[in-house]
Amino acid sequence: MLRLEILSIDPSKRFVKLMPETKLDLLNLYRIISVGDIVYSDTTREVKKQRADGKVDSERVKVTIGIELERKSLDPLMKRVRLLGRIAYVNAELDLIGKHHSLNVDVGSKLGIEAKGDFSRLKGFAEHYRKMGGSKKLLCILLDDEQFTISSISDSGIEVVHKGRMVSQSKERPEVHVKGIERVYAEIIETVERKLELDNPELVVLGNEIALDNFLKFLKRERKDVFNRVKKVAHVSDGSMAGMQEALRNRILESVGENVKPVKDAELVESFIETMSKNSMNVAIGFEEVCKAAELNAIKEVIVLEDFIWANMDDERFQRIMDLVDKRCLNMHIVLTNTEAGDKIASLGKIVGILRYPMKLTH
Repeated sequence: MLRLEILSIDPSKRFVKLMPETKLDLLNLYRIISVGDIVYSDTTREVKKQRADGKVDSERVKVTIGIELERKSLDPLMKRVRLLGRIAYVNAELDLIGKHHSLNVDVGSKLGIEAKGDFSRLKGFAEHYRKMGGSKKLLCILLDDEQFTISSISDSGIEVVHKGRMVSQSKERPEVHVKGIERVYAEIIETVERKLELDNPELVVLGNEIALDNFLKFLKRERKDVFNRVKKVAHVSDGSMAGMQEALRNRILESVGENVKPVKDAELVESFIETMSKNSMNVAIGFEEVCKAAELNAIKEVIVLEDFIWANMDDERFQRIMDLVDKRCLNMHIVLTNTEAGDKIASLGKIVGILRYPMKLTH
């Protein structure tokens, strides 16, 4: 589910230009860059110039540099990749060639990679992600009698866009209550229209039966164009993020968001729990059991928490598991942190596996 944006591929120059769009993309970027590669990036440098009167002026200028990679590391706290090497290229007349320079790569950083070793691996990664195309987003409206929540679901995770309270019902003046509710509906629609224009997501409306019915009637009457954008309507019991977790847990969003990462994560984790509940000998729980099963070639799928990879990418045992992934001997699914699915995997040791055949991994 990683979606590195591939900007260009030039086999004649053994060169790929790309931009990571999510934190998970950074992990994949870390794996495909090799020591010895030339990594190009735009940066700024302070340039000092001496005037005729002897005074020195300084200014920061934008330059493109290429470093020959000597060392790479992950920053688990900041969730970024750090690259260190000597400058091998600069597009300005600056005395920088051969000097050490470090690059901190974050989401949105554009990089060029010139492979000095195995270009076929870099090219294969780039072509794979180019075929995947852009990622889909969902915009979910959750409603109940007391509250509403508008949330965006993308490959980066789940974000609350807007939330608020419904108007309390007045027995003495029901017409005041109706007008108050309609003002809240208008507020919801205004937020939704902005997000539809900005991100072009699939629109989903979730809630209890009465709240859904009243809102959809208003939406159809007042904003039929937005009403026609609704791709899914379904019942959940809560208008807060608890309703969102209910929808993910019960696989309500699969038909519209099966390729959106939090939806896929929830599906995978619920399926794993079902497998585990049927027979615990069909699964590996925790790093030790996963490593043991991998050594025996007894594991076919690994589900791992994103934070675990940031902390353990350079662990030799984990690298052996990643080598098996590269050789397509097993599949790996990375689950986002700060989701209900992520919390469930965290409670199981942050990494689990599905075995090829039942076996006892613990004494």
